[in-house]
Amino acid sequence: MNQPFQTLMRDLGSTDDKIRLQAMQSLLQATETQVDWVYEAWDALLEKLDEANSYQRSIGIQLLCNLAKSDSEDRLAGILDRLLRHTKDEKFIVSRQCLQNIWKTATNPPNRKKIVAHLELRFTECVDEKHYNLLRQDILHSLLSLARIEDDDTLLTKARALIALEQNPKYQRQYEALFKKG
Repeated sequence: MNQPFQTLMRDLGSTDDKIRLQAMQSLLQATETQVDWVYEAWDALLEKLDEANSYQRSIGIQLLCNLAKSDSEDRLAGILDRLLRHTKDEKFIVSRQCLQNIWKTATNPPNRKKIVAHLELRFTECVDEKHYNLLRQDILHSLLSLARIEDDDTLLTKARALIALEQNPKYQRQYEALFKKG
């Protein structure tokens, strides 16, 4: 990892919100494409999943999800359960951020199958949680994102079947609107 990225990785742990945010935004932007320093950052990001600080957990989740495209060794398969646990994190915002990004980790068929099954389960079980409609919206967003990149109509069918489970017509309309977004 070159010096600027080492500095950004260090800055992720800063107590200064501006420094931490700038580092995170820079690393998220850098990881929109494949990077060669994936494994130099891997362990540090993996440790963040167990942090007491929810901001640090969120940083770890989002960056690990973005790094999935660079994971040529498929280390992700070994940590996928740890990531998926955060779809039901103690902090609502961390759960949402995990649900919004987890689709990026579906880089191979076994991971994809596990993620889709987990998202379907979370959709049904979150109905008793506070703001479940937002969680469901994030789950559908992930399924639709995955369907689009994989050009997989079966995922669209699964998403529509999940929407049919929604009892509230207002939320059903909101979920259906996701199909119209690009």
